Amino acid sequence: MKLSQQRILGCLLALLLSWVPLGASAQTFSLQLQWVPQAQFAGYYVAYDKGWYADAGLNVRILPHGPEFSPTRLMADGYVDIGVFNLGEALQLVDSGIAIVNIHQFKQTSSLVLVAMADAGILVPEDLDGLRVSRWTSFAAQPDALFSLYGIRPQVFDQGASMAILTSGAVDVAMATRYNEMVQLYLNGLEREDLIVLPLANHGVNMPEDGIYVRLREWEEREDALRKFVEISRRGWQYAFENPDYAVETVIWRAQEAGHETNEAHQRLMLSVLRDFYLDESGRLHEGQLNPNDYRLAWELLRGQGMVRGEQIPDFNHFNRR
Repeated sequence: MKLSQQRILGCLLALLLSWVPLGASAQTFSLQLQWVPQAQFAGYYVAYDKGWYADAGLNVRILPHGPEFSPTRLMADGYVDIGVFNLGEALQLVDSGIAIVNIHQFKQTSSLVLVAMADAGILVPEDLDGLRVSRWTSFAAQPDALFSLYGIRPQVFDQGASMAILTSGAVDVAMATRYNEMVQLYLNGLEREDLIVLPLANHGVNMPEDGIYVRLREWEEREDALRKFVEISRRGWQYAFENPDYAVETVIWRAQEAGHETNEAHQRLMLSVLRDFYLDESGRLHEGQLNPNDYRLAWELLRGQGMVRGEQIPDFNHFNRR
């Protein structure tokens, strides 16, 4: 059977199972991802399409996702069970009084970078002082913390999804992720030597993205089922990295279904870059434990920016449930 046929049958089975009761013990979860369908979420797609969630008695519904669907806002309002988002956003929810917990942390290192054209002459963060720098509003905590940490005052602009703001010369420096926007720049013809890249994690402002978060009450009531969800998601990710052809095809299919334009080269490179964030040297997934030092650092950076107000950092062991 061709790969596309396998995937389509798997999706049809999963869709049927989302409407047909799986039995008295079945657990239904809604999953809200943070951006448009892309390889950033390949492991969840694979686990769903293979029917592994359903096999474990989990009725997982992957909700429509994109910039108009904020996992943090929807979780705060009680509309989703499981959300995938970054540590900084999670701590801001906690500070606002929303009791959420981290149940798995796939990435240990932030993928966010500041990127400039090579002729900008930027070598260290201090060189950003006075320059035109764009960043995404929803991810402003890290670059703003960097500016504060190094005592610099760039001219800050909001950034959209396109990297044209950099390549057109509208700004001197733009924000990017290693696995997506940097890949776009390379696919558009730029070489590594054409760019200067400042990884934020290398300059004292590491806030890992793509953690799995749930409300505390959800965890207390359905811990066993949520642990199943995590382990099956890990299985999906391991399979995706070991079988990139299948993973990329299911990503492309989902992107097309959502009306999102992409291509195989972009998604294949994205998945390849993500390997460095998800896998250890032996090719196996990291344990998925949030680092307590990253947790404390994130809180301190957010508090320094006035993005959280609590004097006392919330207990790490209460927040971390891996």
